[in-house]
Amino acid sequence: MKNVIGVVTRSFQAGVGDNEKPFNTEEFERRVRLPIQRLLHCECVVLVIVMVNTEPGNPLAEIISEEGGLSPTERALRDSFPNEISSKRLIVRPCSDWGKNPGSAVALNQGDDVARECGMATVLHWSPEIQLTDYHLHQLMMHAEQHQLMVTGLLRQRWWERAQWNVAQNTAALWNLHLLKQVGGFDPRCNGTGETINVPEYGDVPLAGMEDFHAMLRIMKLSPVDNFRWGMAGRSEPLIWDVNFPAGSSREKNHLIKVARQYAVMRQWAEEIYPELPFEVVMDRLFTCYHQD
Repeated sequence: MKNVIGVVTRSFQAGVGDNEKPFNTEEFERRVRLPIQRLLHCECVVLVIVMVNTEPGNPLAEIISEEGGLSPTERALRDSFPNEISSKRLIVRPCSDWGKNPGSAVALNQGDDVARECGMATVLHWSPEIQLTDYHLHQLMMHAEQHQLMVTGLLRQRWWERAQWNVAQNTAALWNLHLLKQVGGFDPRCNGTGETINVPEYGDVPLAGMEDFHAMLRIMKLSPVDNFRWGMAGRSEPLIWDVNFPAGSSREKNHLIKVARQYAVMRQWAEEIYPELPFEVVMDRLFTCYHQD
């Protein structure tokens, strides 16, 4: 299984379902079906697991149909990929305890559990707005193997603009599942507990997200000194990040807030995990373990 991977992704359309908001078929086609189809054509991808937000009462969740017992995205994926679902190359799972954050840490943990049950040792966490090709996956896996990396991310366009885009993020990151399980997976605290953090652009915003960075710091703390190996691939051909959401939409607003708050959230997680060290020292230590292609 060394040269094959499973993929875990999260997908939902907030609030759609029976007698509520209509399901956006065009958005599903462009942002979900086609990206998954391209990924399934990659030889190294043997399994794709899609987690769908169906948490009761969650404003981000889809509503499960009383008649069929499925949410709209679940139903659309079953209609789009009947053979892949029958062969269990595509597995769709509802998540009923998603949490406050759109990028749910709980959903990733549940998807990883499915991947482990299917015999996967390595999993790629991926968001469909990231356009992946065979070339990118080959780069990612070769870089991870060459340097024996525990976590490997893919650089995105203009990765040099922000500190958080220089670390592995679950929009496209390859993880050693055994190591991730050793630290308990992603911390549900990263889903948000109602706490806020202030950022200049938007004022007080939810203290949530960056579950990938949080897990990396916990792995680094668990590992013997200088034994945590991680890196980033794709410097010569960074990823296209399709985040051109409709102007004024909730998806655009949530995305802009997420990007604005990420660095502040990183500082908070570092302070909690390494209370004895300044943030800059934690980052220096993290980047001594770094390998870029």
